[in-house]
Amino acid sequence: MLFAWYINVTAVFAGFVDRLIFLFASLTWIRIVREAFNKADLNGDGHLDFEEVLKLLKSLNTDIKKKYARVMFDEADKNKNVGVSKTSVLDREEFVEFYNRLTKRVELEDIFLKFSNGKGYMNIRDILGFLRDGQKIVDANEDQCRNIIDQFEPEGRCKKSDLLSVDGFRQFLISEREQLFNPSHRVVYQDMTRPMTHYFIASSHNTYLAEDQLRGPSQVEMYISALKKGCRCVELDCWDGPDGQPVIYHGYTFTSKILFEDVIRAINNYAFQASPYPVTLSIENHCSVEQQERMAQIMTSVFGDKIWSTQTDLIRTPTPEDLRNKIIIKQKVDKVFHKGIFIFAQGKRLLSITERDADVSDEDEAADIPNNETSVNNNKTKRNSKIQKIKLSPALSKITSMKSVGFKTLEQSAQPDSFFSVVSLSESKVERFIQTNPLELNKVTHNRLIRTYPAGSRTDSSNYIPMPMWVHGCQVVALNYQTGGKAMQLNQGRFMDNGGVGYVLKPPFLLSGNLFTVLLEERFKFVTGNLNRSANSMRNVKLTIISGFQFPKPKNSQKGEVIDPFVKVSVHGVVADEAKFRTKVIQNNGFNPRWYETFSFKVKVPELALLRFTVKDQDPGKDDFIGYYCIPLSSIQEGYRHLPLYDKHDNIYRQSLIFIHITISSA
Repeated sequence: MLFAWYINVTAVFAGFVDRLIFLFASLTWIRIVREAFNKADLNGDGHLDFEEVLKLLKSLNTDIKKKYARVMFDEADKNKNVGVSKTSVLDREEFVEFYNRLTKRVELEDIFLKFSNGKGYMNIRDILGFLRDGQKIVDANEDQCRNIIDQFEPEGRCKKSDLLSVDGFRQFLISEREQLFNPSHRVVYQDMTRPMTHYFIASSHNTYLAEDQLRGPSQVEMYISALKKGCRCVELDCWDGPDGQPVIYHGYTFTSKILFEDVIRAINNYAFQASPYPVTLSIENHCSVEQQERMAQIMTSVFGDKIWSTQTDLIRTPTPEDLRNKIIIKQKVDKVFHKGIFIFAQGKRLLSITERDADVSDEDEAADIPNNETSVNNNKTKRNSKIQKIKLSPALSKITSMKSVGFKTLEQSAQPDSFFSVVSLSESKVERFIQTNPLELNKVTHNRLIRTYPAGSRTDSSNYIPMPMWVHGCQVVALNYQTGGKAMQLNQGRFMDNGGVGYVLKPPFLLSGNLFTVLLEERFKFVTGNLNRSANSMRNVKLTIISGFQFPKPKNSQKGEVIDPFVKVSVHGVVADEAKFRTKVIQNNGFNPRWYETFSFKVKVPELALLRFTVKDQDPGKDDFIGYYCIPLSSIQEGYRHLPLYDKHDNIYRQSLIFIHITISSA
């Protein structure tokens, strides 16, 4: 009895001491803020203007958008400090209140109080409970808890007493390691010694174009941008240029021309900054033999031993690891220009439309345009019946290590080739095969790379949705990187995995005809009857959209500073997994809107599924796009997680976040 009483008193006393320490620490933190204010008050008048406050916030490690800080600054300036300054200023107490309002997030404090049992601080046991129950980290230990305190707790006395304050908890939850994306997937973790045909490969179409396919500028910078994003296959349309120097542009159009040599030098400088794995140059070669010799000379001189070449039959398909820091040059061994239609505008040939042919490849992209389309903007057309054949120069042939293979039939394409080869399929052709013969299409990808590209009719540089191609195993799904939107958002989500190096290992069922068969129904709907997969491979997802933080105002918006945000969530994968959800609209709150809305859904093929979040601003006309985030389901960390937002050009918003809670369990 006495011992039990002693234990109880000791526990109560320990809790009292913890609370005393935390109270003292909280007061100390206020003192730190006040002292920082005094230090920033250079003229000693007891006031800070807005620009001084921004500098002070930076010194306190508080990241805030300027427009939101301005609104809260004006609200905190209650006294208006008449006579002190011509501009608005805050005194010391106003600044403390301003800072508290700025950093206060009710939804985080509620979670903090829940897992701290209302104490107002977290000890080691509380943090351990949060990691295991809140964040679903079943193997969490006390050393991890102490590491969290050491890394994120701002107040010294709390840190010495192994306590975590609400400010430390907030810093911990918004840290990169606690975001939705699994930090272990930020580095290469997949097996890179499998054949190249076993990977999805980030790929660009007509990489040189900055805008549309007919009149826009060609820019060297577009190659740099794509390579920085992890793109591993870029396209070069090569033509004879003046003074014996080959150029790159979209042939028979008004797109501007850039020097082949400038592009090669840019590729050499940036090819392996984002990824050490091979870069393929997909060359559409329209050059004379003389200028082909110049192309070979330039590439040999600039790339040197980075060029991967093989003059013997391959025993096996090379792997990404085999080809680290190597440049692969891909083109046709010989080239035929087919008869076709040429579009003229103002006396200049604008667009080549070759007639439909069984041998459609990346060199014949215009073949995807319907034959009955004989004009653009009412311009005249002229039929050309000549067939021009161009041979590959010996020098260029010597450094070509990947062959573009003309497509005949799926059955023929599925046969192994002694040469490292790729079959190119237009958007319309691959979609037709998906509808009529998905099994055979997938079978081709077991032995060959399949490259797909946008229809020639997409002269505005729009994109097709890549998911159906990935679902059927196509590896090199080329997109117009200059055009933002759903397609590129999915591409960003797919290739953020595996360290963002541009190579993502395909799931096993895409590499086996038997496993692929059991996932098929008409139009690739999911088979639930004779399913040959464990039910454990399916997933139940429960997602709660809790809140947002510092959403930006839409660019070129005609509305005022305050937005009316809502969040759309979409699931992308096999047809049966496609789903959409959306939250309600929060009026007049872009700084910290709160929803607390929960969505539950089943994912039947989680290996291919992507989860996409889109934030929009409700508008009487068309809702304005704010930002997005796309992530593979397999890369998600469970629990309370923040996720960043990207703009339509895939640039990250530094401070904007969505806060969610997510659990993923076996179905």
